[in-house]
Amino acid sequence: MGKSASCFSPFLQFSFAICQNKKVNELPKPLLTVIYVLMIAIGLVAMYSLLNAGNPDSLLRPLFPDSKYDVYVAIVSSVLVFILGFFVFFSRDQESFRQLVALNADKIRDLRTEGKKDEEIADSILAAMGSYGGYKHNMARKKLLIYLSEFK
Repeated sequence: MGKSASCFSPFLQFSFAICQNKKVNELPKPLLTVIYVLMIAIGLVAMYSLLNAGNPDSLLRPLFPDSKYDVYVAIVSSVLVFILGFFVFFSRDQESFRQLVALNADKIRDLRTEGKKDEEIADSILAAMGSYGGYKHNMARKKLLIYLSEFK
């Protein structure tokens, strides 16, 4: 990572490193299950704290006697759910591109023996999917090129 990334928080640096690392494997299934459980539990806390903010009979009163902390609990728990959701999205995104390359393995090998470059192969795969341009196309093309470079 360059000097410009040093001004970011450690979490953002870690997230950026994960996104830029071409050799990162998908999250292990047990870890993904733990993340889902945490998302549900923390999401319930966020929902409860949002719906009961300021309620004197809230279940949060034993932990936080002052009701002004209800909003902070809601904000922190919502941010945690967002962060956990990022990791779930990242894992699913990786898995789908790996499956796309695996499903087209024979065709990719054939195109490579014909002398086609990974850029041309990525464009042909995306064209077969009906994607020809735009922001999503460019992002998918970049990710597909990463997985094609790893494919042997």
